[in-house]
Amino acid sequence: MISVLIVDDQELMRESLRILIDANEEMKAVGLAKDGMEALRMVASLRPDVVLMDIRMPELNGIECTRSIKERSPETKVIILTTFNDDDYIFNAIKNGADGFLLKGVSKSELFSSIVTVYGGCSAIDPQSAKKVFKLVGRLASPGATADRIAAGPEEGELTQIELKIMQLIGKGCSNKEIMSICNLAEGTVRNYISNILKKLDMKNRTQIAIFAIQSGMMLHDY
Repeated sequence: MISVLIVDDQELMRESLRILIDANEEMKAVGLAKDGMEALRMVASLRPDVVLMDIRMPELNGIECTRSIKERSPETKVIILTTFNDDDYIFNAIKNGADGFLLKGVSKSELFSSIVTVYGGCSAIDPQSAKKVFKLVGRLASPGATADRIAAGPEEGELTQIELKIMQLIGKGCSNKEIMSICNLAEGTVRNYISNILKKLDMKNRTQIAIFAIQSGMMLHDY
């Protein structure tokens, strides 16, 4: 059973999402928060698997709340609920560790699929949000951060060949189990490689890895 915390300053949105989540036999809405401060208290006490996070809220907005959640409970997944005019918020959400992005008004099946996806450790970005994310993601990396440059040599901090391959597979949407099979690695080894990649590139989660892999041109290389 996937436990879900719903965070939104609009009561109608909170209740609507709760009804949808509880209608799915594999999920349970364990709490409703009206702002970021209340969400932090609920995350601490309820330890939900996934948080559905509104961006624009009083007291503490969804960006700052996401950052705090990831610092205090890094295993908790956060899906940002966004609108078409939230470009700057999306950029900051990426920097602060959001695991997925959904437009408000997304279909029920897409909502369920996204929750399952991030719960399983992968990224979930609906196509329309993806356009915004890919447009903005260039700001995440320093100028000239391309696949050719990061693979240029064996200096300290450079990515190894297997790390580049894993980044590419994450960019393709592969889960850890799929990466294990393709690269013939143990599960713990895959997790260690991903941790090393995050550290070397100063990123917070695999969402950023996936976006960087696509934006940098890594998907066109053979590793």
